[in-house]
Amino acid sequence: MIPFFVVDRPASLEILKGLFFKYPNLKFGLMTHINVSPKFTELYKSFPYKTPLKYFDDEINEKKLNRIVKKNIIKISDSGAFQKNGDLLPYKILFQKYVSLGVHYGIINDVLHDKDQTLKSAEEAIIVYEESFKGKFKLLGVAQGKTIDEYVECYQILLDLGYKYIAIGGLLKRNGNSNYVRVRNEKLLINVVKTIQEEFKPKNLFTLGVYHPKRHKLLEELRVWGADYKGWLFSYDEFYRNSMKYLEDTGKINKNIKNTYQKFLKYKLNYLNKKTSNSREKYWKARKKLDEELRKIGLSLQELRYREIRESLEKNIISQMNH
Repeated sequence: MIPFFVVDRPASLEILKGLFFKYPNLKFGLMTHINVSPKFTELYKSFPYKTPLKYFDDEINEKKLNRIVKKNIIKISDSGAFQKNGDLLPYKILFQKYVSLGVHYGIINDVLHDKDQTLKSAEEAIIVYEESFKGKFKLLGVAQGKTIDEYVECYQILLDLGYKYIAIGGLLKRNGNSNYVRVRNEKLLINVVKTIQEEFKPKNLFTLGVYHPKRHKLLEELRVWGADYKGWLFSYDEFYRNSMKYLEDTGKINKNIKNTYQKFLKYKLNYLNKKTSNSREKYWKARKKLDEELRKIGLSLQELRYREIRESLEKNIISQMNH
C-alpha cells in the first residue's frame, strides 16, 4: 500500500525529501493539484532534484539518492476543483497543466456522488486524452456513486469507455464548515472496495482521500494500491514539546530559551482560546522571539518542525510499510 502525500508548497517537498532519503528503497506517492505556483510546478516536476535537502544528518551521495528516489516516487495530480475557489478547466488546458507538472497519473473531473455527471465528464476526458495527450501521462478515471451498485455500474462503464486506470472517489465528507474531511462511512468504504476488487480485480486500485495511518492496515487488507493523505503536515506536536524535551535532555537548551519558550506557550494557548487579532499579534511576536533564540544555538523553529513531522511519519507510517 503506497501512501500519497498531498503537497502544494515547497516546504512540504523539503520535509518529504529528508524522509524519502532515509528510506530510498520504499515507494512513496506525491499528490498535488493544478492551482499551484509556477515555482512549485517546476519543483514538483523535477523532484527530488531541485528541492533542497534540509536538516538531514547522514552522510550521503545526494546525486545517487536523487536518482534512486526519483524512480520510486509516483506523482498524481487532480484539477483542484473541489478546493475553495477551484475552477473546472476545459480538458485541453487541464491536461496541459498535468504535463507541466510531470505527473504519472492525471485525474479526470468527477462530480461528488454523481455517477451520471461523472461519466459524462469521463466521456469528454478520454476523447481529448486520446486525441492529444496519450502517452504523456496515464489518465485516471474516477468511479462515483451513492450506493455500491452505482459504484459498480460506474466502474464498468469507465472500463467500457477505455479507461485502464480507475480510482474510487466520493468516500469523504466535510466536517461542518471546516476544511477538514473524513471518511463518510467506513462500512461503505470497505464494501465498495471489496466489491470492486471481486468484480473487476484491478491491478492498481486507488482510493481518493482516505489514507490515514490508522487505516493503513485496513487498506493493505483490502489490497488497495494507493491512497492520498492530506493531514500529514499536522501529524506532530505543534507546541514543540518533544523538541524542547530533547534539547533539555541533551543539555542544548539554556535558561533564556526556556523562558522564551514558556512565553511562546502562554501566548499560543491564549490565541487559540480567544482568536482575536491582539492575541494573534502577541503569539506571533513570541514565536518570532523563540525562533531568534533558537537560531543563536544553530537551530530554528522550522528545523524543529521538519524533524518532528519526519519522526511522526516514521513512527506512524514507515513502521507499517516495513512490517
